[in-house]
Amino acid sequence: MDASNDADGCCPGNGTEGACEGGARKRDRAATESALLDAAKVVFAERGFDAATTREIAGRAGVNEQLIQRYFSGKSGLLLAVVERYWREEAGGCDLPPPDDDLETDLGRFLHAQLKHSWKCRDFTRVVLARALVDQAVADEMARTLSESRIPCLLKRLEGYRDRGAIAADADLANVAAGIATLSFGLGFLDQVVFGRDDAGICAMVGTLAHTIAHGLTPR
Repeated sequence: MDASNDADGCCPGNGTEGACEGGARKRDRAATESALLDAAKVVFAERGFDAATTREIAGRAGVNEQLIQRYFSGKSGLLLAVVERYWREEAGGCDLPPPDDDLETDLGRFLHAQLKHSWKCRDFTRVVLARALVDQAVADEMARTLSESRIPCLLKRLEGYRDRGAIAADADLANVAAGIATLSFGLGFLDQVVFGRDDAGICAMVGTLAHTIAHGLTPR
């Protein structure tokens, strides 16, 4: 694809930008950006940030390499855009098992769901974490998504148990939700992926943690 005929320019075959409808240009650009984000996620996961090249990413997306600079201001900006979409759409957010009647069972199911998700996304998560250590924008995006999606979803879930009397009325559920969300990441990525702890050991930890947290929240 030639840059002069890209989604941000004119319709293929005629040389004037005005020949396109504004809505069509926006749709075409959105499609191009989406293709680049999809390709970048795969290439970053396979190569790592440093080894990944914009040429390969653009090639997999089937677009001109120059569009990465135009739309995302380069490779760093592209990774940040992938992180923004990735954590928003795939980081687990509200995609949780239906609540169980028993709080301890529900906490265990939540933690196990996060374990499965962390394993599925392990390659890209490695890249994001490594980059977050040297790129504050990536770190900020991770923190923002955690605080704006996963924690509120878990908090709402816990509040439902409190409304039913299964959790003490004075429990600080905001901090409990934040702690469980952080804990689930540690179990899912650090223990499971980085440390390679065996499944039996992780399952035992999940059971103990779910029991301890549920017991601590139960009304006295």
